[in-house]
Amino acid sequence: MNLETISRVGSAKSNLIYHENAEKLHVNTLGRHCYFVPFKEEENPFSSRENSSAFELLNGEWNFRYFDSVIDIEDDFIGIESDTTISVPSNWQLHGYDKPQYTNVAYPIVFDPPYVPDENPVGIYSRDYIYSSDGLERILVFEGVDSCLYLYVNNSFVGYSQISHCTSEFNITEYLNEGSNRITVVVLKWCDGTYLEDQDKFRLSGIFRDVYVLSRPKERLEDYCIKTILSQDKTKAALQVTVRGIDCFAELTDKEGNLIDSFDIAKGETTEVEVDNPALWSAEAPNLYNLIIYAGDEVIGEKVGFREVKITDGVLKINGVPVKFRGANRHDSYPDTGYYCTVEQMKKDLVLMKQHNINAVRTSHYPDSPLFYKLCDELGLYVIDEGDIEAHGCVDVYVDFKWSKPNAYGGISLLASNPMFKRAILDRTEALVSRDINRPCVVFWSLGNETGLGENMVEAGKLVKKLDDTRILHYESTHKLDDTSDEIYDVVSEMYTSPENMLEFLKKEDEKRPFVLCEYCHAMGNGPGDLEDYHNVFHSSERFCGGFIWEWSDHAVILGETADGKKKYGYGGDSGERHDDGNFCMDALTYPDRTLHTGLLEAKQVYRPLRVFNGETNGTFIIHNILEHTNPGDYLKCYYEISYDGTVIPGEEFEFSVEPLGECEIRIPKAAEYTNIDSYIRFIFKTKADLSYCNKGYEVCFDQIKLGESDTKTNYENAVNVNTDVSVQDNPLDIIVSVGTVTYRYNKRICAFDSILYKGKEIIKKPLEFNFFRAPVDNDVMRGDWTRAHLNDWISKNYSTEVKEKNGKVSIYQKMSAGWSIHQPIATMDVIYEISSKGLSIHTDVHMGEKVLLLPRFGIRLFMDKDYSDVKYYGYGPYESYIDKHQASYVGNFEAKISEMHEDYIRPQENSSHFGCKNMSVSNGDICVRFTSNDSFSFNASRYTQEELFAKKHNYELEESPYNVICVDYMMAGVGSNACGPALAEKYRLPLPDFKADFYMYIE
Repeated sequence: MNLETISRVGSAKSNLIYHENAEKLHVNTLGRHCYFVPFKEEENPFSSRENSSAFELLNGEWNFRYFDSVIDIEDDFIGIESDTTISVPSNWQLHGYDKPQYTNVAYPIVFDPPYVPDENPVGIYSRDYIYSSDGLERILVFEGVDSCLYLYVNNSFVGYSQISHCTSEFNITEYLNEGSNRITVVVLKWCDGTYLEDQDKFRLSGIFRDVYVLSRPKERLEDYCIKTILSQDKTKAALQVTVRGIDCFAELTDKEGNLIDSFDIAKGETTEVEVDNPALWSAEAPNLYNLIIYAGDEVIGEKVGFREVKITDGVLKINGVPVKFRGANRHDSYPDTGYYCTVEQMKKDLVLMKQHNINAVRTSHYPDSPLFYKLCDELGLYVIDEGDIEAHGCVDVYVDFKWSKPNAYGGISLLASNPMFKRAILDRTEALVSRDINRPCVVFWSLGNETGLGENMVEAGKLVKKLDDTRILHYESTHKLDDTSDEIYDVVSEMYTSPENMLEFLKKEDEKRPFVLCEYCHAMGNGPGDLEDYHNVFHSSERFCGGFIWEWSDHAVILGETADGKKKYGYGGDSGERHDDGNFCMDALTYPDRTLHTGLLEAKQVYRPLRVFNGETNGTFIIHNILEHTNPGDYLKCYYEISYDGTVIPGEEFEFSVEPLGECEIRIPKAAEYTNIDSYIRFIFKTKADLSYCNKGYEVCFDQIKLGESDTKTNYENAVNVNTDVSVQDNPLDIIVSVGTVTYRYNKRICAFDSILYKGKEIIKKPLEFNFFRAPVDNDVMRGDWTRAHLNDWISKNYSTEVKEKNGKVSIYQKMSAGWSIHQPIATMDVIYEISSKGLSIHTDVHMGEKVLLLPRFGIRLFMDKDYSDVKYYGYGPYESYIDKHQASYVGNFEAKISEMHEDYIRPQENSSHFGCKNMSVSNGDICVRFTSNDSFSFNASRYTQEELFAKKHNYELEESPYNVICVDYMMAGVGSNACGPALAEKYRLPLPDFKADFYMYIE
């Protein structure tokens, strides 16, 4: 709708005409330049920008008026006062206006570019600004506004700008009067730029990053560019500095403040300074130099990192060394502040990443606050810096409802090929590179995400290479509708490629570029489960330069609190959106408040800098360093402990030294004494001193190695065979077996024990039945097959029951099936129950039907009184562990309360299983029920049934079972990453269609 047709000519409203004009992206904004804040000469230019006398932060309470539609705004809205305020920065949906919407792929608006809906929500922000003329110009800076802004000062229209996650600057000097001035900002929820901002996130609006005024001279430094060029042997470096605006003078000092050189820089010229033996910057050793630029009355402090990013023979190298990105994707997303991130919040994220051995971050899918990159420089993280471009929703636009078009996914490239959006794509690309060009942490420029391949993206790539020739150009999407080539991209980037298909990449003779997974191991809910497999592939070839886990933190909004103060987190659909993508935003390594998922602990261990292997002789071990630039022995020390048969023998602390990508041998003579029993040695690496991201004594990683194995059978097999009388009653509908103080009642009708008494006390509160089901984890995309087959509520069929008694042992031979209506049985089973003084053993021979191709588990389930609350086990702990997710745990003896054994995923699901167990017991203090196995088994103990976990959408809705639920599994399937990744690998599945499973249970 053309607002000029409904507004009085000359009114404030008559200027709201640019947000549907793809040719008018900015009006009266200043030119692009690198990020910097000037200081006065007597000030410290490396301190916080708030300490600069040129910097006036306008954050705080602004007057605010909200309208459901731009149509509803008054013609002369500037003169209308408001008694309502809103915090700036913030998103208005988190302050009671409009509603947050989570959508992944689909556009939130009708696809009709460049037009957006007439019912376009608007926020009008205003505040007073005091001005006193001092000969300096006032530059008003917005670091992030979603989706666009119209700026007014007093009664004058100043300008317009879009690109939500990039800086917009306006020179407002000529609009200011002495004294008080009114700044008014009109923010629209949607504009033509919305078509390029279809990222997988909650859709929120408003002024969400810092707003400030810079006071600067008219003749001033406008821009500068810093390049570092290393000699071939890396013993020398050239610092190249180019400035625009005025002539400057500069000083380069090392981190101790020692002057290296001082030099003049003429405007428009490049000055080069040589540095001998530079301390190079890398994520492992983030060495930074201080460059002070004197520009007239202004001083600018810039951190310089000498580093080189190159591709040689298809291998990505930093400072001449092949690198692996052990990375994560990160959104600006906080449940309480939305898109707004304080420095403290950003630093907390990055410190957590460093503490968990993450060395790289992709700014998915837009540039972050400029302060974010300074933190990455200082802490040491490689960055893929991504443009604010995504048009994923074009897929749904292009295809029909049946996805019957050939090359259907190629439709993602509609805007990549559309001339209407060429200007905007190039504008966003220039905004990305020009702002962050001086940040050493940025090693890749990324054009954007999931917008397909077309001429617009190729031109954007050419622009990047024109603006900067020192970094790598990245872009993932090769999906296209024409013959546009992707050869301009320096790396081959893919998402969620399976480890097997990654290996196929190396066989492509015509492909010479490195390979990176910009997204992998979708960490949704209980996952990811294939991190170690990917690690092994990454390290199989130098052509693989690693990957970035999707993603860092769950997205959520706060819906309220429970009676006990627990936050109610909401995801897609919880706010009454028009359409949503459910809990697909809960897909990360941390919870919304940055509490750790067990998936982050798994990533920490897979990403560990050191791996230990057995040496050639007993008692010798090899420490392998996967770091590329540092010797971890410089800042880590090692401690070891040996464990066997429930005993932990403390070892010693020792120093070590291992060169980058090198190995060293260590000798632990004591370890050779334990090779004939079940025993392990665990090496624990801790920091020697405080680091920038952790304190002295912080555990960076560990490695556990098996020393020996005995042929000892299970506790059941070794149980003392007390000469106890066994009696059996074979009744028409049940079998009652008594042995010592234990009485078992087997119900023939349901093919299960429905009572086990110990000294007259009931052990089980429901029948002890076989269990095929688990509450689906988010990666269980085949869950519909499970419920259609009724794995969760099957009924039994008894074909025959036979009882035999011999030598103090009663055997019940059961032929049965499990099934439901409509289909053939899901399983047929031959089961042998053996009851003796050693306890109860269950031997099963299972044949599964053809309907279920991936079985979640097979085991037995017990319901026990709440006072059975103490669990002890020998297996992988202390964290939840699965066949494909147990790197963060280690084999040992553990104990816990059942009330503590629950991982509180926001969407409830299977959790807290423990893999690789040899024995487990649950006790009420007087009676102990033990489970053992000749092989390993999995178990979990919970206050919640799997039915309850499956039924509820949110963790705060869960209701405890009146009983504690114990599941003992022959095998639990892996958790994988199939929600947005490859299918679960066969090695992590139950073997189908036939398998045998044994269970051993003893009560004392």
